[in-house]
Amino acid sequence: MSVFKNGSVWLKADFHLHTKADKEFKYDGDENDFVKAYVDQLKSEEIGIGVITNHNKFDKEEFNALRKQAAKNNIGLLPGIEFSLKEGIHILIVFNNEWYKGHENNIQDFLNSAFYGITNADIPPYPNSNFDLNETVDKLDQIGHDYFIVMAHVDADNGFFNVLSGRTIEAFIKNESFNRVLAVQKSGNRDNYSRLCSLANRRLACIEGSDNAENGIDAIGKGRITYIKIGDFNFEAVKYVLTDSDNRIRAKNKPEIDNAYIKSISFEGGLLDRTEINLSPELNNFIGIRGSGKSSILEILRYTLGIPLGNQASDREYKNSLIEHVLKSGGKVITIVVNEHKREYRIEKIYGQKEDIYENGKRIDAPSIETVFKTPVYFGQKDLSNKNIDFEADLVKKLIGNKLENIKSKISIKIAEIENIITASKKLDNIDELKKEINEVVKKAKYQIAVYKEKGVEGKLRQQSRFDSDISRFKESLNEISKFKNEIESLINDYATFFNQTGFESEENKEIFSEADKLFRQLAIEFNKLNEIKANTEKYETAFIELSNKLNEKKENLKEDFAKIKREIDIPNLNPDDFLKLNRQIETSRLKLIEIEKSEKKKTEYNTSLNKKISELNMLWHEEYKILEKEVRRINEYENSLSITVEYKGRDDKFLNKLKETFKGSGIREATYNSIKSSYKDFIEIYRDMKNLNSNLNISENLLAEFKKRFEDNIFNLISFRVEDKFTINYNDKPLKDHSLGQRATALILFLLAQKETNVLIIDQPEDDLDNQTIYEDVIKAIKSLKGNMQFVFATHNANIPVLGDSEKILSCKYSESKIEVHNGTIDNYDTQKQIVTIMEGGEEAFNRRKNIYELWSIKK
Repeated sequence: MSVFKNGSVWLKADFHLHTKADKEFKYDGDENDFVKAYVDQLKSEEIGIGVITNHNKFDKEEFNALRKQAAKNNIGLLPGIEFSLKEGIHILIVFNNEWYKGHENNIQDFLNSAFYGITNADIPPYPNSNFDLNETVDKLDQIGHDYFIVMAHVDADNGFFNVLSGRTIEAFIKNESFNRVLAVQKSGNRDNYSRLCSLANRRLACIEGSDNAENGIDAIGKGRITYIKIGDFNFEAVKYVLTDSDNRIRAKNKPEIDNAYIKSISFEGGLLDRTEINLSPELNNFIGIRGSGKSSILEILRYTLGIPLGNQASDREYKNSLIEHVLKSGGKVITIVVNEHKREYRIEKIYGQKEDIYENGKRIDAPSIETVFKTPVYFGQKDLSNKNIDFEADLVKKLIGNKLENIKSKISIKIAEIENIITASKKLDNIDELKKEINEVVKKAKYQIAVYKEKGVEGKLRQQSRFDSDISRFKESLNEISKFKNEIESLINDYATFFNQTGFESEENKEIFSEADKLFRQLAIEFNKLNEIKANTEKYETAFIELSNKLNEKKENLKEDFAKIKREIDIPNLNPDDFLKLNRQIETSRLKLIEIEKSEKKKTEYNTSLNKKISELNMLWHEEYKILEKEVRRINEYENSLSITVEYKGRDDKFLNKLKETFKGSGIREATYNSIKSSYKDFIEIYRDMKNLNSNLNISENLLAEFKKRFEDNIFNLISFRVEDKFTINYNDKPLKDHSLGQRATALILFLLAQKETNVLIIDQPEDDLDNQTIYEDVIKAIKSLKGNMQFVFATHNANIPVLGDSEKILSCKYSESKIEVHNGTIDNYDTQKQIVTIMEGGEEAFNRRKNIYELWSIKK
């Protein structure tokens, strides 16, 4: 039924309905319209399930007609009667379908026996029957079909507390027949109710019913309200509701779902082609024999929602291969989720591609699923029993979700800044050597020029030499002007969109935004002046080019004069052209030395900037730690027996591994590695202490030089290496890793269930390493208390979880003929119950625990 599409739901229930078959019922309408009018009223009052209880009468034909019409409207009706005991107490008797099946009407047969010799039993003032409660139960049991009893309007004149008193009440309740009474109706006196439960030594359910025949159809659904949680319209389900009233019955207000949840997952292609799986916002269990496909569905759900496996997930390759095996190439998964703001999103993902996210049928540009739906906490098969040292860190990261997203982004940006500085600085690594080479060139050139000076050549070639120098300087200046122009153009292009399209408008803060808009417009005017500067620069550049051309032209006009001078110089072994080349060489070297001087300053600036950025990175790492520390404190608040501690940069094992990886083959011994690990927290501390490294490590000069060279060669990888924080989970003041698998699994599951901020918890076989006593006493009780605040999606072999956990949705998986079949059901559904018994039977102890529920289901093992 569509009403139970997503599992058991809370429905408004009316346990005391009358119809026109009751002599007191007021109905003036057309006989043929009654059934529709009656069901329409049930629907308008949002009644999802009702019990027809006419006074000492059961009209089978009318009931069948009402039940059929109600079913069309997703409303369940049960047969019953309001019965007058010998003492005058009114009770409600509710029957299963066997009582009126086929041509049988055992309900009327019972009434005939009860009122034998009494006339007008169904006419006011409704005479008392021949049976007291004990005789009533005996007679009903003789007929042999199932039923239960409700004490009707217990505080009324014909109710239990007014008809009986004192010792009579106690005797009535202590009688074994009272065990058939599961609930009381219209109990408004707390003292009376408490006394009743005390004498019965059990809690009876409190339910309501309109019970207003005199006002007919209009009175249906009026008065006090009862909501029941139910997963099927059958007698046994309603009976179980009354036996588990703490979890299945609420008065006045319908319970709301406060958590975000996965609503459904459907498939196109692959082994699950055209399969739709609807989930409950509460407890969901995938069941099936090994290899039935239940784990595959959970892995696909994880994959579709973008949940990473985690660094220490068990059987990573196997889990990833499951997804490809089931979905196949081109397979598509459609998942519908509802977030904590009750907004619904559809997530479509084709295997191997990025997902598309839709809201109200329109695709939205969300950067990730996390933007619209908080990532569920997921543990695959065997993950909870993982003893790897990284497990604790993975667990914390799963629990805190995206709380580190902003700081991680800042860290990434800072690391990129450091990389840019190091890259730029490394380009200047050879400037000292280059400066030395250029100075040697200048020294040699000046020495050679001195020879020309002695011979008087310098004076004769001075004019041409100066021309060459001037042309070189002109060319250098033109290059700088061109660079200046290009940088202005780049600046304009970078900010044009910002200044042209940004505006300041606000409905909430009009005055402030209006003032901001005025300031921004003034700033935009200043920005637009850059276009004028660019135009003027281009004009001046053109003028400079013209002057440069004039200078070259002037030199060209003196070309013959220069040649004549060269010819007049007739000194053996002295070439006038070499003199000019030497002068040009000196001028070029001078310009290079100026650039080197700039580079030296730049190198110093880079080093200063690098130290600053490294300090900022270190502070960001510490800020990340403080966030983790705060989140760990929050997590610890929910659980006393299990706690997490975090140590800043505590994973010195990873620091040591990075050291050995980087300095492998350098000759550094194990003792030195350990000494470094003991002396420094990370590579930033080493970088800052290079001057004192030798005294701290006590190694040879050659080894120290090799260490520094390796460090410099790998400086970015080392500086940016984050020595991770160390997480330790303690259970009862003892490290979790030192406990047995069973204790470890118990502690972890209870710890996960205690996390109030978790919306969705997905675990494949949470019962692994747990004994049944632990599952029942600890895990199931915690799960039941969290319903409505957390969604659970489990794959399990253990029947205790779906049965005793009262699972709202059960999905039975079966692998057959290259297809995975999924049966959708609820714990109240007969077919689902049979599958649980068939698939999940496992051990005498488990069977005994669920015996009471199994007997209620009347299913033979």
